[in-house]
Amino acid sequence: MTTTPTGGMPEYDPFNAPAPLPPMPEVGPPTPFPKPRPLSVLAKVSIVLGVVAALGLGSLAAWGISQSSRYSKVEAGKCLYLTDEAGGNQSYTTASCTSSRATFRIDEVRTGSSDCRDSDYIQFELYGSSSSKKAQKTLCLALNVETGDCLRDVVHETRIAKVRCTDISAEARAVVTRGSSESACSSDDTALHYTGPPERTVCLRPTGENI
Repeated sequence: MTTTPTGGMPEYDPFNAPAPLPPMPEVGPPTPFPKPRPLSVLAKVSIVLGVVAALGLGSLAAWGISQSSRYSKVEAGKCLYLTDEAGGNQSYTTASCTSSRATFRIDEVRTGSSDCRDSDYIQFELYGSSSSKKAQKTLCLALNVETGDCLRDVVHETRIAKVRCTDISAEARAVVTRGSSESACSSDDTALHYTGPPERTVCLRPTGENI
């Protein structure tokens, strides 16, 4: 800044005056991150009931269809697991009953298309060829589990698998009782009765703090 010869302030020159500084924006408090709404009691109950309903009997009583010619190799007492195939069909692969992959046990082999003696069985029909329209055999499949076994994907007969009970994917723990003892299952369990032999009841208990 310059001064006049007399030491006073220079006259204001509007043509040479510096441009005014832009006003500083007002800074307010930071916008808080929105928190998720807490689940209502009803929502929590609905989630629990949904898990229990997913273990329903009807979801396990599916019909399987296989075009495999290996049906002559199956017999009561053997174990297997199911896989999805092209065209919406399913196939089976036999496995040792002590294998973790063997999710089903054949309790009975029936001729033709036939109902199993108990509605909790998976009825798996076997056809001699892809062009066959009439089932040659029906396998009555029961869950191949022992007390303490834990399962995931219990509503999918081709994806159900045994897992460690500490696995995050574990959905149910099996409790097996010889004979017809559905009273051994609690109200939250899914009770599956198999006429066998041997006759047994499987309680599928939703995983929780006591597992």
